[in-house]
Amino acid sequence: MSTVKLANVSKKFPNGFELFKDLNLSINDEHINFVVGRSGVGKTTLLQIMVGLQRPTAGRVMVNNVDIAGFNHAEMLHYRQYVGLVTQNSSLVLDRTVYENVAMPLWIAGLREADIRHRVDASLRIVGMSDAKHYSPTRLSSGERQRVSIARAIVHRPKLLVADEPTGNFDRELALEVLSLFDLFAERNTIVVIATHDPNLVANAKRVYKLENGEISDLQPTSSIAE
Repeated sequence: MSTVKLANVSKKFPNGFELFKDLNLSINDEHINFVVGRSGVGKTTLLQIMVGLQRPTAGRVMVNNVDIAGFNHAEMLHYRQYVGLVTQNSSLVLDRTVYENVAMPLWIAGLREADIRHRVDASLRIVGMSDAKHYSPTRLSSGERQRVSIARAIVHRPKLLVADEPTGNFDRELALEVLSLFDLFAERNTIVVIATHDPNLVANAKRVYKLENGEISDLQPTSSIAE
């Protein structure tokens, strides 16, 4: 089983504002892990700490029993090759094809072209976008772009996949359709963490954590989720 554990994590900014203090969280790969809370409580910062884009002021960030909070620059760059990040806006490069967008992390990692083709084709097939691999992202709908963004996030087979409001711009039907893709990865021993303020996404979730006032709590599935 893969795990991510935050132990006594604090985050304080140069202006003195303390977002978290002694925050503790333990998540695994059994189900999708949702983090809910109103805008501004620190959901994005929490995800960025998990993937190494921000460092905590204090505390440990244990990913499969390894503390990434103490990584040097080279170690952190290596670690980031094994995590996937999906944002609310797909952030695709518009003057590159769908194939090229998905292949970018593998080019950076220096994989052989034959391996890249295999992995890109497999990732696009998983998200249902194989027929669009030679398209420009400008030809795609917002939902299709997000599918390509997910393919790019999982093309290097990450052990940790985090998504920051990945369905924030979608209606309920499209949001649930995109959410179903993340279910696939949770079933493949990948830790999946999704930050959202959309109650529709977590209506039937088994793991929901609420971030509020610098603290995080584990909500029961039947609990109401306040904004």
